[in-house]
Amino acid sequence: MTLLNDLAKQFDDGINEHIRRTNIPEAVDWIERQFFIPETRQDPKLRGRMVLQDYQRDALREALSRDDKGNYKYSLIVWSDIKKSAKSTIAAAVNLYRAHWTEWGEFYVIANDLKQADSRVNHYLRRAIELNSRLSKKYSRLGYRMTSPTGSYIEAIPIDPSGEAGSNADMITFSELWGAHEKDKENMWSEMTLSPTKHGQSFRWVESYAGFQEESELLYTLYELGVRQGRQLWPERLYEVTDGTPTPLELFVNEDARMLCLWNTQPRCPWQTKEYYASEESVLTPNQFLRMHRNQWVSSTETFVPVEWWDACMRSDAEWPDYDKTRQSQVIALDAAVSDDTFGIWMGCRHPTIAGDVLTTFVQRWKPVQGHKIDFVGTEEKPGPELTLRRLIKEYNVVEVAYDPYQLHDMATRLKHEGLAWFKSFSQGADRLTADSQFRALIRERRLWHRGEPDLREHINNANAQVDKEDRRLRIVKRIEKLKIDLAVAASMGTHEVLRLNL
Repeated sequence: MTLLNDLAKQFDDGINEHIRRTNIPEAVDWIERQFFIPETRQDPKLRGRMVLQDYQRDALREALSRDDKGNYKYSLIVWSDIKKSAKSTIAAAVNLYRAHWTEWGEFYVIANDLKQADSRVNHYLRRAIELNSRLSKKYSRLGYRMTSPTGSYIEAIPIDPSGEAGSNADMITFSELWGAHEKDKENMWSEMTLSPTKHGQSFRWVESYAGFQEESELLYTLYELGVRQGRQLWPERLYEVTDGTPTPLELFVNEDARMLCLWNTQPRCPWQTKEYYASEESVLTPNQFLRMHRNQWVSSTETFVPVEWWDACMRSDAEWPDYDKTRQSQVIALDAAVSDDTFGIWMGCRHPTIAGDVLTTFVQRWKPVQGHKIDFVGTEEKPGPELTLRRLIKEYNVVEVAYDPYQLHDMATRLKHEGLAWFKSFSQGADRLTADSQFRALIRERRLWHRGEPDLREHINNANAQVDKEDRRLRIVKRIEKLKIDLAVAASMGTHEVLRLNL
């Protein structure tokens, strides 16, 4: 009870102090004086304080502006900016500012899951409090909730539409809304609506960069409402761009919807340098780069690799290294789908002298005759996948056979029990995502060697790259359903295992 009494007294003292104040400070000024970040702690002038860019200051002042009656002009603010522009930190700062100057307020932070909500906006908010000695003693924490001296609390909450219905929030923050494409997340948006009793004193805040046109329907609807149907504010004002001439800010207002939308597509922060973007372009697909670093809407699929990249990896006989095929460790990878689809075998090894390069040493595909299944065994005159695999294992030093277990489990298990080679079931989940991303990097960097095998080139050209929801990796998918990509998938699995085994 002592702890509860102390907390109650702390809240009462804080509220009394709040009531005695007659002037609430302007938001940008308060944030730059009281919201602390670790990046500036060593600066003797800033000592941990956050510094906003000019475009952020102006957009933030407009977002939190009030009308003649003292009501907030906007009930929905969409703060969409390119990656590494402090979107989540600014959202945390606004939450802290409002909670610090609101009595008994409710502030909720929602993301694509509870962990994301707590590890981004809420994390930056807690960190700012801990770094600020003036605030750290006045705030208390219980689970995912931070409580201010005015009795207001800020809480990260899970996606639970039924459990959160009927809230009386002063501010609702939706983080990374581009990922909200499941039904529960869309329902959560609907349920977490503003209360009519706080009309003009509450708003929803969305922070996110662009999403995928086919999936991010909720965010795209807001984009249409704010950017396409809104009008641009301050077209005559110019703001600095770090890699070009100053340009107007992409800030839009839709009065009918009481909505302000920042949709910035330009790098405007001093740390967003040409060198940084050159590095990012080398590791991201073009669509990923445009979506995250230029805030542009893209398709969730794109060409896996430009065919020019693939052709640049072809080496002539004169360039091909000599090695003893009976001693050089080889990896075989198998991929097949349903019985009327193709079957692909890829074999490869490390380059004997160039570290990190991979050689393609054998490629073959089988196509079924229309209306028939592939003959997996075949004959001596026309060997099928199984006879071919047995021959490769006999003639080469095959240290592993990686396979897609969906259709090949029975054959792989039977051959493994014969003791022909080590067979590894290759996961089509996380392992495939890692392998496909690595395979693309090998091709881009010309570290994958091949002799221009036409079937393999065709399957590479048939492949698209689908970005996974975590933004970090991609998966090889068919460009259209009738096209075949089995050899591309086999080569991805095989190169992954060649590099993993490091033989």
